[in-house]
Amino acid sequence: MKEIKKIQRLLITSILSLILLGACSSQTTTPATSNVDSTIDTDGDGMPDSVESTYGTNIHTVDTDGDGINDKEDSNPVYTDNLIIESSTTALPVKVDDVRVEDNTGADHLEMTLTNTSNQDLSNFDIYYTITDKVDSTQEAYYQVLTGLSIGANQTVTLHFDNDVLKSNHFYQNMNGLYGTSANGLTFDINLHSKNYQSLNFSVDKADGTAEVAD
Repeated sequence: MKEIKKIQRLLITSILSLILLGACSSQTTTPATSNVDSTIDTDGDGMPDSVESTYGTNIHTVDTDGDGINDKEDSNPVYTDNLIIESSTTALPVKVDDVRVEDNTGADHLEMTLTNTSNQDLSNFDIYYTITDKVDSTQEAYYQVLTGLSIGANQTVTLHFDNDVLKSNHFYQNMNGLYGTSANGLTFDINLHSKNYQSLNFSVDKADGTAEVAD
């Protein structure tokens, strides 16, 4: 009798094992998929955002350095020569009240507060600035026409370079470049220009420690 019960237990165990084995073999493993859509091209320049991140170009504009060449065709899309053209030697009547590249309100970015010290409105602005890595001397250079910028007589305005270009006095800045990726100290050398005035030159440093990201 004991032998029969022992055999029965062995048979039940074997049957259960076969059932479990069959259930496991019927399951399929779904490969892990990435949540990142590698086809997204925010600025429509023919380079997906993921590729722009690799190349260090701005996903918000087709021409990161402002030299008139599409990033996809540009051999050096984060560096341009100074494209400001001006023969006048008249000093630009603008006072730089504040300029900073970190610790800004909202998200860190290049920001400057300017006052028109004259009795006439100023317009037709463009800007050229270089960013130099203090450790390895890597350099980027950008030119932008500051479309829509006008500073009234004796008026103070603040410019934000943060890609939020639908807002007044907000312009492009490449966060895939040195400013957004390097933890080294950086120097911004800035040439601010208005038509018929000599460029105003000034600089600002970013301390080392971390790359600048949204606060």
